[in-house]
Amino acid sequence: VRTSARAMATASTSRAAPHTASGTSRAGSRASRPRCPPRRALATTEPEAFNEFIKSASIRSRVELGYGDNGRGLFTTGPAGWKEIELLLEVPLDVCIVAPVGDGDAVSEDITARKIVESWERRNATVPEGIKTMMFSKSGEDRELGVALWLLFAVREGGKVWEAYGKWLPKKRELPSLLLATSDELAMTQNEAIVRQAAFLKAEVRRIFDGLAPGLVPGSVTFEDLCWAFAIVKSRAIAAEVGANPGGNDDTAVAVLAPCVDMANHVDASKVTALKKIGASDGGGLRGAYWRVITGGNIEGGGGSCCLETNRPLAAKGEEITISYVPAADNLELMMSYGFALRGNRNDRINIPMTDTTSSRLRLGALRYALEDVGLMSAATKEEDIRRLIAIVGSACIIPPGANIVDDDWELSAEDAERQVGNAQTIAEAWEDELDAFPTTLEADEELLESNAKYDTAFGRAALLFRIERKRLLTAGIDAMYEYINWLYADSEEEESSDSLPAGMA
Repeated sequence: VRTSARAMATASTSRAAPHTASGTSRAGSRASRPRCPPRRALATTEPEAFNEFIKSASIRSRVELGYGDNGRGLFTTGPAGWKEIELLLEVPLDVCIVAPVGDGDAVSEDITARKIVESWERRNATVPEGIKTMMFSKSGEDRELGVALWLLFAVREGGKVWEAYGKWLPKKRELPSLLLATSDELAMTQNEAIVRQAAFLKAEVRRIFDGLAPGLVPGSVTFEDLCWAFAIVKSRAIAAEVGANPGGNDDTAVAVLAPCVDMANHVDASKVTALKKIGASDGGGLRGAYWRVITGGNIEGGGGSCCLETNRPLAAKGEEITISYVPAADNLELMMSYGFALRGNRNDRINIPMTDTTSSRLRLGALRYALEDVGLMSAATKEEDIRRLIAIVGSACIIPPGANIVDDDWELSAEDAERQVGNAQTIAEAWEDELDAFPTTLEADEELLESNAKYDTAFGRAALLFRIERKRLLTAGIDAMYEYINWLYADSEEEESSDSLPAGMA
């Protein structure tokens, strides 16, 4: 039977110590023994382990790890942002991976970018020369491979902070990515654009992998390892620019991987509670922040950092800290880049029939008024349904995501109303055709979702949710078009009835 170290320690201290003839312990008096430093209690839960990591990385924090409607994420430790914008999380930039990306400018010497790498090395570990050579190549492909390899090096032998944070990053099967999904999981999206993009990306990574020189990072690098690294960079890096001379000899586009900041979940713009910012805690701005980090500034003294700040007041402990990765992204973009889809994405659009000379476009003012008049859009409507209706109106009226369009006049002439009926009918039939073209029904998909089927990677369930959301949008759009048609007919009948009344009774 194995005895735990704790049990053995307890047993040894409970035994009576043998005494010498003089009556004193062989080990000497308690006062004369050298005192060992007290042992630090080991973290026993995931939130406790997260807090330990936060401290070890010198991260200033008012957040804790938890689980909510969006899965694992960051939550407040108390109220914040009531009187002014407040800091929620601040990660020193010399903890962050800040790597050049994109084709290098021919005139730029990447002076600041090189100093940033040096600042990371001073705190963490020396980046292998082969990786640095790639990062400061003028080739965008070399640079993107460089940041992926830097990540692999960091989580393996990049010092205690990144080796520890590597355990918090999702494993291959936990990461919903086009690069890691199986062919069956990709097919589950029922979207040819996603399947084609995944095939293209995998072929590109395979080509890069086949030409990869050995020994660039400690240990072996498999094709799946490289796919994982590219997927992490694609889904978690923050784009920025550094340099003291924009457009000149010191100007570099970079990708920033900031531990813990990348744990904040994406939500609809109306639900965002925090904003990410790369700058200095004293407000010195992006380029000034990097300069202070390079010259040894620390977090308390105004050093550079990657931050999360309040976007609106947070009422109490336990409110989720959420951000927007790409404010105008539709679900197709979110799925391709991040491996998830929003329930009710206001940025989604459904094509409507158009030719070179005709359009089935609907009148914005009339459609909005009708949806409110029939009760589809009201104070009682669920938020995700309102977001779908926003997407439906944007689709039918050809309004790009994020555009602020003033309503046109909702009143229609008899000729305009007749044209609107025809257009709405055309749109409804086109959307019905798109819905019917799916190989499975919405009802069957929802049953599959309820079954909690297991998949090879996290992309499988994400793919199912993606296609369900598309079908919900189409279904809601078809219903909205027929409600609009019925409203137009009812309004027309009221006008005809009014016209037939004797003078003075209309």
